[in-house]
Amino acid sequence: MRRAASTHTASLRPSGELSTSLSKSSLSRRLNFESLAVTLDSPLTTLVYPSSQLKFRGKGQVIMRHRKARISQKRPDPTSFPRVTIGSLPENILLDIFDIYRTSCIIPPSYLWWHVLVHVCGRWRYIVFQSPLRLHLRLQCNANTPVKKTLNVWPRSIPIVIQESRSRLPLSGANIIAALKHHDRVSEIILYTTSTVLKRLYKVMKKPYPVLTHLRIHISNSKSVPVLRDTFLGGSAPRLESLSLVGVPFPALPKFLPSCHDLVSVVLAEIPNTGYHSPEAMATALSVLTKLKEVSIGFESPASRPDPTNRPPSLLTRIVLPSLTSLWFFGASEYFEDLVARIDTPAILSVDTRFFNQLDFDMPNFLQFISRTQIPGSFEEAKLYFYYDRAVFIHFGHRDLPGGKEFRSALDIRISCHALDWQVACVAQICGKFSPFLSNVERLLIATDSLDYKRTTDVVFSDWKDYVDNPQWLEIFHAFSALQHMRIPPRLGEIIASALQELTGERVMDALPMLHHLYLPPPSASTQQTIQPFISSRQRSNHPVTVHLTEMD
Repeated sequence: MRRAASTHTASLRPSGELSTSLSKSSLSRRLNFESLAVTLDSPLTTLVYPSSQLKFRGKGQVIMRHRKARISQKRPDPTSFPRVTIGSLPENILLDIFDIYRTSCIIPPSYLWWHVLVHVCGRWRYIVFQSPLRLHLRLQCNANTPVKKTLNVWPRSIPIVIQESRSRLPLSGANIIAALKHHDRVSEIILYTTSTVLKRLYKVMKKPYPVLTHLRIHISNSKSVPVLRDTFLGGSAPRLESLSLVGVPFPALPKFLPSCHDLVSVVLAEIPNTGYHSPEAMATALSVLTKLKEVSIGFESPASRPDPTNRPPSLLTRIVLPSLTSLWFFGASEYFEDLVARIDTPAILSVDTRFFNQLDFDMPNFLQFISRTQIPGSFEEAKLYFYYDRAVFIHFGHRDLPGGKEFRSALDIRISCHALDWQVACVAQICGKFSPFLSNVERLLIATDSLDYKRTTDVVFSDWKDYVDNPQWLEIFHAFSALQHMRIPPRLGEIIASALQELTGERVMDALPMLHHLYLPPPSASTQQTIQPFISSRQRSNHPVTVHLTEMD
């Protein structure tokens, strides 16, 4: 009997005694701290907890420091640590262990991690249920959850998370509706659904949700979407931290937002015309959200333009958003102009704008807004992407750091336009307007269709040279006075090389005076022949340019 007992691992009882009712594989499965596996070869195994490390000691010893585990077969001096039975650990230490398990748990879905602990013993169940906030306990409900049975089993102190994808949600949404009726317990609502189902859900979402912290509703089709009125969520959500509405019209949003003092993220995408709200109303609504870090506003169509008779005055008192670090916008440039004229964002790090067809880039408020931020302080790199028959994308930022772990400020501008001459004209205007912020840019990458992946034929790109004048390319190059490295894509190689032919003779230093390295990966014979006059002129002027037939590092 003794030998048989030694082959089992131990389970815990509130009295602190160890039993052998669980197998090794069972306990290892129930208490999985990443690579942590507890090996118990004796029913007298003890747990040692000095300061920040956990040591389960039997024949093998497991040491955990900051959620990383290692195995040591060397037995330490038995007198070096105090010896206690695992069942006599105080609650605060067990809570620390449970919290480590929560953050390390790999059992999907993550909301179910605590089910393992409450089935170990009565004491653990009691401790877990007494600390729902500390341990971030959640009950997940979806379209297949028998809500009545589930909610009757677990304590009411555990908040409810309602999460469902569009692929599984039945048209009736009966279980989701049943869960939504527990409005005083719902902490998160994450729904990817259709307008038909949203109509049914909206009827039960008119009461306040006092503990709601995250709300995300994504409509997969934009036909006949119900308009959310000021009765939605009872008109307020005082504990809401994250709001994301995609394809959902909510014209009463400017009245709703001021009640959400804890908001950190606001994402409003694919806003239908029925959900339009003016830049003035939006800026006023955001003004009280001092914790706000991320704002995304995107409209469904170019029709979402502000009233031209209600433009902001030049001496407007601006609203300060002290914590905002990221601003994303997709829509008409007139709306964005009015919005940024009304706000200041001293902590902003990233601005990403996407405009509908924009032939005349005259946006003084945008330029002034950027100049009031820390974004353009030290741009090091520029990227110009020409997407055939779709759009042009411009990025001003910093060279990627190794590992990509540090976020650095950036400005992104995307404009929907089709013909290359429009795209080049837009880039020339933007680079000219932003030239004061580009004085430190040393690297320029020009690309087509996601770094030249062959989505279109080379024949199409070769035809572009007939539609773009060389002076437009030179306008772009004039904005980069400190440029040292430039990458030219194969499909635009001959077009840009032809423009550089203008920089010969007396004009050789009119543009790109600091250019030292030109990357052509790989150029055609005609491109090399076309660009040779420019290379020769720079050589004669004692400002040589080295041509690399490789990608830019």
